[in-house]
This record gives sequence, structure tokens and C-alpha cells, in this order.
Amino acid sequence: MAEIAARAGVSRATVSIILSSGDQEITRFKPETVARVRQIAESMGYQANLMALSLRNPHPSFFGLILRGVAAAESISWHHQAFEGQFQAGVIEGSRAARIFPVLATQDSPREGEVLDRIRGVLDGGVFGAILRTPLPPLVEPVRRRIQDGFPAVIVFPDDAASFQSNTIDMDNLEAGRLAGELLHGAGRTRWLIIRDDISRQALDLRVQGAIHVATQEGASVHVVQVPSQVRQLRVVERLVLVLKDLNPDGIYVCSGASAAAALSAADSTAIRIPDHACLVGCDSSLWRPPGLAPITSVDVSWFTAGETAVQKMVEIRDREQSVFANITLPPLVRRGSRTAPEQFANVGGKLQTGSAQTKTADDLAIVAVEKLDTLTKLFFDGLRVLSEPRCNPLSTYV
Repeated sequence: MAEIAARAGVSRATVSIILSSGDQEITRFKPETVARVRQIAESMGYQANLMALSLRNPHPSFFGLILRGVAAAESISWHHQAFEGQFQAGVIEGSRAARIFPVLATQDSPREGEVLDRIRGVLDGGVFGAILRTPLPPLVEPVRRRIQDGFPAVIVFPDDAASFQSNTIDMDNLEAGRLAGELLHGAGRTRWLIIRDDISRQALDLRVQGAIHVATQEGASVHVVQVPSQVRQLRVVERLVLVLKDLNPDGIYVCSGASAAAALSAADSTAIRIPDHACLVGCDSSLWRPPGLAPITSVDVSWFTAGETAVQKMVEIRDREQSVFANITLPPLVRRGSRTAPEQFANVGGKLQTGSAQTKTADDLAIVAVEKLDTLTKLFFDGLRVLSEPRCNPLSTYV
């Protein structure tokens, strides 16, 4: 900074104010002085210290981004992390536009006290606000108290929306269930099977309610089956094989991503062919699919939009100096799979998407990437299977 001041013929204090202050603060200087200092600083490759700038600004530039973490997530599958990646991309885009910076922390820890200490260290470490993705139960009450005390916090996809009277961003889960029901009805399906995880979660309850409401209106029969959430996927598939053989549904709605993939695998192991004999609709399932099986038609929400909106609301309540905003519900979208959706699936409310390579949202680009990876995976295993056949054994030529 001293060298910049010497070259520009001004004091170090002048350089400091020009390079670290907003437009209003530098109006005291002549425009040519400001331009000269900035040009010299740029030619010398000067980079401002972000922490120092944050301390000088009326509002700090850093906020807490609290994620679930691998150990605490519902699954460590890369499919789940793909959704998490979309959320982080939305946060990054929102941060770029607002010129603020996230300080990352995760909630995964074998001991409850460690989670609280880690998150408290971030929230008390100089950040102006925080975004928490599905906070674990030990964090709910402390976060609620901070909001009441004026701390700008945004809760995204809470496990129990009733725990927060404000400051949440979530999918409209009732509408998601309704859309799934309209898809099944639009395809002419009358014997519905609704599959949900056995965990108590308000989002799943609402999705089931929405689908049952449509079934009641349209005269479809419904069976609701719970599957265990804390067992291996293979055990869930085995359970669903028995259920499918017993009930023989022509329409299946699965309320979560992992269970939708299990339902598709189970149907593939029975005489029920999808979509010929039964339609399958999932929720948050567009990136969940077993290798070699079809992409699942899914009622999803844009995780990118959720992340971007969270940043916008956090900055908004900071600038308004109010820590509370009304809960936000994001509209669900229908992403159509390749073979799990028959042609009869209606374009419900204009919300049906194909996930083609022509789409430009971050969510759709992620889906295209997954589809390409699935194709490569299938080709790889097909190659291994061909090489394992005796006629293709390279050594057989020499025997």
C-alpha cells in the first residue's frame, strides 16, 4: 500500500480509503485521484484483505453456511451429494451477486456436544448471518433463540417445518403429492401404491396427503406402505418385491429418492413392467437411479433456487435490520424420466420438464451429467460381462 501511495502521490490513508470503501465514502476525493490510485493498484496486482474489509464495512462480508455433512446426511450416495452440489451452487451464485462469502461448517459428529460447539464457533466468529440446510434436532432450539435475538438465519428444507414459525425455505410438499397424483390419474391408473419411509417427517406426511386427496377425488384405490429407512437398500428392495406381488398396483408414488430407486429395482425383479404395467413417480428422485435402469419421473424442487433464495433472504433481513421473514414454499416441478413415464403422462400445469441437454438451469445440467455417467457405467459393466464370456476370453485363442 505504501508503494501505491508513493506512485500516486497521495498518502497511505487516502489509498486505504479508496481501495477499501464504497462509492459514497470516496466522493471526498477527486475522480482523477480515485482513478489513478485504482489503476496503479491494479497494475501492481494489489488484492485487498477480505477479513480487513469485512471489519471496516457496516455489515461483515462473511456468513455461515451450515450443511448436513456426509455422516449426517440421509445417504452418502453420490446421487444425494449431486442434490447437495446444486444447493451449494445456488448459494455460491447468490453470494457472488451479493458480494459476500460463506464460512462452511458441517453438522456431522459422533457426539452431540461437538456439533453445538462447532456451529457456535462459526456463528459467534464474526459472521453476520447463517444458512442452515436441514439442521439436526440439537440445533433447532439454539437457532430459534438466535433468530428471536435478531440474528439473520435462514433454514432450508427443515426436517420438521413446525419447529420454525418463520425463516424457512421448503418445497410445497402438499402440492408435490398432488402433482404426483395428477400424473397417475392422467395416465389412467386406478390402483395406487404409495411408498414412504418409516421416519416421522412432516414433508413426507404432506406428500402422502396430497396424493391421497387426488385419489379420493378421482376414485382411485390407495394402499400406503412404509419401508424401513435405516437398513440396506437391498433389504428395502426385497420388501417391496413382496408388496408389489401382493398388491399388483398400476400406479406407484414413492415419496423419497432412495425408496423410489428401490421401487424401480423391485419392479424390475417382478412381472410388473414399468411403464407398461405400472407408472412410477418419485419425489426428489431425478438423480436417483440404479445402474442400467431408467431415469425416474420425479416431482422435484430446484435445490439451486433454494440456495440462491436463501442468500437473498438472508441479505434482505440483514439490510432491513429484521431477523424474521415469512416461510417460503418453492413450487415443485415434474421431471420426466425416459422409460418410467408413459406418453399419457399429462403436462400438469405446464410444469413437466424433460431434463434434455437443451435446458439451461443448473438442476437440469446436473441431471444431464448423471444420465451421461449412467450410460458410461452401463457400458463399462456390459463390457465386463462380454469379456467374461468364454468365447471372448483373450486367452482362449491360445489354448
